[in-house]
Amino acid sequence: MSTARGTQRRVIALLLLLAALGGLGAVALGAAAERAPITTVASTTERERPSSAPTAEVPSDPGWSTPEAPDRPPRTELGAAPLLVLLSLLGLVLAVLAVWLAVRMRALARPAPAPATAASEDELTAAQARTALAEARDPLARLVDAQDAVIAAWTALERSLAAAGVTRHPSRTTFEFVVEVLAALDLDRAPLDDLAALYRRALFDPEPLTEEDRVVAMTSLDRLTAGLEATAAARMSGARPRDDGSAGA
Repeated sequence: MSTARGTQRRVIALLLLLAALGGLGAVALGAAAERAPITTVASTTERERPSSAPTAEVPSDPGWSTPEAPDRPPRTELGAAPLLVLLSLLGLVLAVLAVWLAVRMRALARPAPAPATAASEDELTAAQARTALAEARDPLARLVDAQDAVIAAWTALERSLAAAGVTRHPSRTTFEFVVEVLAALDLDRAPLDDLAALYRRALFDPEPLTEEDRVVAMTSLDRLTAGLEATAAARMSGARPRDDGSAGA
């Protein structure tokens, strides 16, 4: 797709360059056509001037006379000077356009840089997830009110994920962002859904949360942490047999 688009740009730039060069040629021909032919007579170079008309015979002055008309001031003729100035300006504009098109074509001819791979900061590492879950557990153990503790725990999760450098899509809310990032870690979805449900209740349910809800939130964080540890251990155990097999080979 990008290759076809680049080819179209090169063709358009080439057509514009040809049009600019054609315009320069037209300006040069027009300027040459405005000049009168030059002839050389007796080692003197001068421009041909139109031959004067034959002198008509002046009739004899009659005996009576009429008042002579006042002489009109000679009319100044500009000639081809304004046209030459206009053609010169047009040629200058076309020359600048031709230079710009040449530079643009050279830029389009350069190979496009290879697309960058997905940034590593868009993926949450196991260590970052472990830190985020630990920071979310702290308000649950520290704050007195259970409802405030659940809200603070979820806010700590949001803050930790943002500090880890994970990019949030503009169309995602912060709630959707936390659920999406943690769900991508191949963890058990049930404790994450329980924690998210408690956070929604704390925000929108008129009935306040209780101490039992605080315990459910802490249990959900503990289960997520345990699942994270189990996933990391499974990956390590899966990598060790491959390393042993490659070493034996």
